[in-house]
Amino acid sequence: MENIKMSGFACFTFNQIVARSPISKDINCLILESDPNPNYYAKGNFPPNKHIYDWHLYLPIKNKVNCFQDIVIRNLARLHDLFNLSLHISPGQMTLNNEYHQAIRINTKDINHIPLVIEELEKMGFKLMADKRIKEYKSELYFKKYTEFIEIEEGVYQDSLVPERFFFSIPNSIEFDRFTKGMEQIKNSCNFHLFDTYLVYLFVKGRVENLIGIYSNHCDKNRFGELKEQIKEVFLDNN
Repeated sequence: MENIKMSGFACFTFNQIVARSPISKDINCLILESDPNPNYYAKGNFPPNKHIYDWHLYLPIKNKVNCFQDIVIRNLARLHDLFNLSLHISPGQMTLNNEYHQAIRINTKDINHIPLVIEELEKMGFKLMADKRIKEYKSELYFKKYTEFIEIEEGVYQDSLVPERFFFSIPNSIEFDRFTKGMEQIKNSCNFHLFDTYLVYLFVKGRVENLIGIYSNHCDKNRFGELKEQIKEVFLDNN
């Protein structure tokens, strides 16, 4: 049986290249999208032109809504039942035109039900932005997603639903700018190239678990010990 060490709504923070999705025109609201594959697979190949497996969409919210994330989370089960389990909705925020906006992230294999999803979101009181031209840009994204953490070795976890996603425990929180610079240093100096990264924290029984997350189809678990040492050297030894 899988050793699920902890679970809950984890908070993911990461940078992602996004641009206006072509489906915005048909749905008549602003929808952004990112490459369904991580950055290291297809640099320079954006906007994505293949959606065989997945669409990664972002809906910035125009109005400010109190308890925005709680409202979305309370309705997740109902929305999944209305559509299907291939639809994954996460509340959070993103930068757009150098400003932070509440936003909803949608991962789906079928965009045909996106207009119905938007109708449901509007019933909750969310107003989406009008469609407009948006050039490709790097957005800072923050989203909450229910995650189950399988412990595969001390201080290292695997996502129960996304086996290509791994997490490394760290004792203290890290500022996001420091995190992005430090992970680039690790990638460049140690030949750890083939993964995307995100900063993660999870509330567990009155405490906060701080983690560094990576995503890769090419993970060599034999190098996790080396990566843990690099994380310690870059982020912890210099505190």
